[in-house]
Amino acid sequence: LDEAIMELKNENEEIRNSTSAGSHQFTDSHASNYVLDCQIDTDMEILIPDEYITNIGERLALYKELDDIEKEADLHRYELNLRDRFGEVPKQVRELINTIRLRWMAKDIGFEKVVLKSSKLIGYFVLNQNSPYYQSESFTKVLKYVQHHSKLCKMKENRDKLSLTFENIKSVDEAIRALKPI
Repeated sequence: LDEAIMELKNENEEIRNSTSAGSHQFTDSHASNYVLDCQIDTDMEILIPDEYITNIGERLALYKELDDIEKEADLHRYELNLRDRFGEVPKQVRELINTIRLRWMAKDIGFEKVVLKSSKLIGYFVLNQNSPYYQSESFTKVLKYVQHHSKLCKMKENRDKLSLTFENIKSVDEAIRALKPI
């Protein structure tokens, strides 16, 4: 979402200035002892297409509105509102909406970052190794899941980063289904 918003801001700036805007920076999520937010990094096409909503300002406002949603009921209303205003919701937008669900789920599990690329789902746990998260019931639940489902996922530590990897995840829906049991 941050990347899409930055791209739209850059496009908007280009239109206003009639000059080329520079490259954008992708901002990291904010995290402390527990996960406050979860960054999603993907190579999938999850966006509001230009053909669906042509006005850049409107797309930007809808991205911001989506990013602020915190409840399932509000997310459902958001999707209904899109359908009412702009017609049938394209696949890319449905995937974008599901990315919000994935972010909530990942945050609840204890991921500060999720990478969904090359048919893999990699969740990166809280970076602070001294975080009370690692003594929490949530983390214990993750460990038990990994022990009982070692063919579905692998946990590893690389450069002091603990991650959980699932193979053959080709969509946001599949990612949600993979994480749901945890």
